[in-house]
Amino acid sequence: MSIPIWAGFECGHLGWSDHDLLVTTRHLPDDRMAEHYAIVRAHGLCRGRDGLPWRHDPAPRMRLAEASGMEITWDLAHFDRPPDPAAHAVAVAQAADPDRPLHLCPVNEPSIYPMLAGMAWEEAVDMAIVMGRAARDHHAKVRLLACDPINGIGERQFAAVDRLVGAGVVDTIGINSYPHTARAPLGRAILKSWRRYGLPVLVAETSWHDGHRAQRRRFPGFGKRRWLEHILAEVDWASARGAQVEGVCWYPIVDCPPWPHPGSAHRWRHGLIREDLGIDPVLSEALREHMVGPSQSAPDQLRFAF
Repeated sequence: MSIPIWAGFECGHLGWSDHDLLVTTRHLPDDRMAEHYAIVRAHGLCRGRDGLPWRHDPAPRMRLAEASGMEITWDLAHFDRPPDPAAHAVAVAQAADPDRPLHLCPVNEPSIYPMLAGMAWEEAVDMAIVMGRAARDHHAKVRLLACDPINGIGERQFAAVDRLVGAGVVDTIGINSYPHTARAPLGRAILKSWRRYGLPVLVAETSWHDGHRAQRRRFPGFGKRRWLEHILAEVDWASARGAQVEGVCWYPIVDCPPWPHPGSAHRWRHGLIREDLGIDPVLSEALREHMVGPSQSAPDQLRFAF
């Protein structure tokens, strides 16, 4: 059975540019959120990552996801600290259906909070622990994702996740891996994470940005299709060695304005869904083929520039 591919929706708030990515991508219940979900569902993507940040009412977002048939893992803090983290987690837990699993990522990428949110990574981890425990105290079916950029396999790569796992607030290990930041093959990072924690692994973020110079330099000749094939081959390599992998999340699935320039008419070209709700033909075809079944000509594991 082929590995599930998830759809990832940007949901952060970037303090230095006052950029609310849910607003600039129009991924809101009273805007294009339902249309975005319908497009990814048509491509066979029924699971996803999305956000319930404190600046938005969580209830309409959760109701729309459920009505759309999407199973979502929700970020609670994506580079934007809630004024009262525990209260926000409780509000989300109480707004959720008590009879359905509630999948949460309390804090996305805590190890890079010093760079993107002006907050020490240790504080971000502590916030994730507080939020995870608060959610569990108010909802019986919470499942928690730890999500960090595990770009290599050295010890310091795992510091934030070590603390989260040690606190007992992790059910799945999320690895965020992009072509311009990875320092070790993804398969090795997956396998080491699986062996280190004994918990299932999710490739929680990956994508290919058509205009990214560093990506083209490190992986010459690649595009969205070849990057997806590469990632799936890396997952197959790790799975063949015993790793349990829950899926691969293409993140973000909707093109968004550059982070420093929320008002820009230009869009970063990393997604399936364009600003006008058109679709990227290359990624669309690749995803549809994956939905039908694994390719008979899938490439062997590819490794570059590590």
